[in-house]
Amino acid sequence: THGFHLLDRLLGSAMVVVFVFIPSLVRTTFGLFACVFVDSPTTEPYCAAAVGRYWIFDMDQQCFQGYHARWAFGLGVPLLVVLCLVLPVAIAAFTLCNRSHLHTPAFRKHYGFLFGQYRASCCFWEAVVLVQTMLLVAAAVFGFTVGPAFQTLIMSALLVATLVLLTVVRPHYHRQTGNLAIQSIGCLLFTSLVAQSLSTNDVR
Repeated sequence: THGFHLLDRLLGSAMVVVFVFIPSLVRTTFGLFACVFVDSPTTEPYCAAAVGRYWIFDMDQQCFQGYHARWAFGLGVPLLVVLCLVLPVAIAAFTLCNRSHLHTPAFRKHYGFLFGQYRASCCFWEAVVLVQTMLLVAAAVFGFTVGPAFQTLIMSALLVATLVLLTVVRPHYHRQTGNLAIQSIGCLLFTSLVAQSLSTNDVR
């Protein structure tokens, strides 16, 4: 029916919009829980002005106190559940349950961006890419608390894991696309290692 086709198109368009803004949404969501230590307790004659952890978006607001607690638990937790759990599982389940329709022209027209570049056995791979993106964003948001050297090391470890996964599984339908993805991750890894060496030199 006309209503069904309209709903189908709206769902496909909504998924495209979500994918475009996913990195920003995840970064903002993780930022609701990003806190930093300002001062440590000390003894007289010294006095610590701001003991504890403070929210990076408002350094006057102590973490999980006052309005920050309402934002973090009221908005942050539901967003974490939806973005980091429900969305990847829903994408994987949707593509796997419709594996028999992957080559249907109408289905590919609306949802081909989810699986079009992957082999049929790896039609769920966009969910894996989504999880990888979230892990990299998490490292960028929370990594500053451990310093730039360790933050770069975490990013490098995630990129190595991604590179190994792409090399072993080879999820892309076209070999050229898979090679391009591997080369791009390798370039990012090289850049990360160079940044790590520079940050190590700064620490020394």
